[in-house]
Amino acid sequence: MRILVNNIKSTNSTLLVRQLKRIRSFPVDVWGTDISAAGHIASSNFVDRYFQAPNINNEKEYLQFINELSDKHKIDYLFVSTDKEVRFLNRHKDEITIPFDNCPSDTINIFQDKLEANRSIEKMGIKVPTIYDSLFGKDKVIFRKRCSVSSQGIYIVDLSKASHIENHFHTDWFAQKYETGTTYVVDIFADKNGSPKLILPRKSLEKQMGSAFRSQIVKHDKLIQICKQIYSKYRIPGLSNVEFIENDSGIYFIEINLRIGGSASEGMIASFNYIEQYLDHFVNGANLESLEYYMNCVAWDSIVSRYYDEVLFNASLDS
Repeated sequence: MRILVNNIKSTNSTLLVRQLKRIRSFPVDVWGTDISAAGHIASSNFVDRYFQAPNINNEKEYLQFINELSDKHKIDYLFVSTDKEVRFLNRHKDEITIPFDNCPSDTINIFQDKLEANRSIEKMGIKVPTIYDSLFGKDKVIFRKRCSVSSQGIYIVDLSKASHIENHFHTDWFAQKYETGTTYVVDIFADKNGSPKLILPRKSLEKQMGSAFRSQIVKHDKLIQICKQIYSKYRIPGLSNVEFIENDSGIYFIEINLRIGGSASEGMIASFNYIEQYLDHFVNGANLESLEYYMNCVAWDSIVSRYYDEVLFNASLDS
């Protein structure tokens, strides 16, 4: 089985490469691409074959590159790993010759717009931080760019203390009450029909550079039930994750990411490498077990911490 992972310098893609290389039940060749030359990013040393790609912002050239790679080398599956790639593939889904996990276009359109996502989730009776139309008399608020990735496009300010603030009063930004509390990221593994087969809440204990560095895997029944409610309406296939904040006022929805989370490996270490089951289902057509079955495979309450390593590439020795 030949699997393609693009943008392999990203945390999400590096995670995918590592987990794909750990599969033993069937042969997997992992191929990777990025805009940098081989050896200039660590993950290029971990894949079976590496190709330097054009920038995805040049959509015509990037599309041609992907399709030529597929036609020449017979790629079996493309693993989507970044928000930008989700949107690109959605725009060109009828032109891409490699099979990939295709989330419904209307769902992508909702959740790539954080304001629309919050409004849609709020209509389901799930709490979201209060969306402000006016900031008069408000204290600490968070400005969020409607279409942004990860922790980018965020500006937090206490209006009761600040003498001046940045100008984010544009239609592509919106303001919410700044909620503090415990952050949870819930990793979701769903089948082709968007039915969850694993709902894995991770309680954030420590962050570094905006990413979870130490987490606890918790069986939070309320969070699990909320995720079931969301996914019963928005049938999101494959891998995704949902972020929440919990405090004394309740549980607040923050956002859904329609791709694997960069810290999802924490949940895999405390459960199993479900990338293997994912491929067997999406590529080989194998049936999956029930949600209850996979939830019993989790070492609940485990604490998982991460560390970083370095990789040396010596071009003179490689040539």
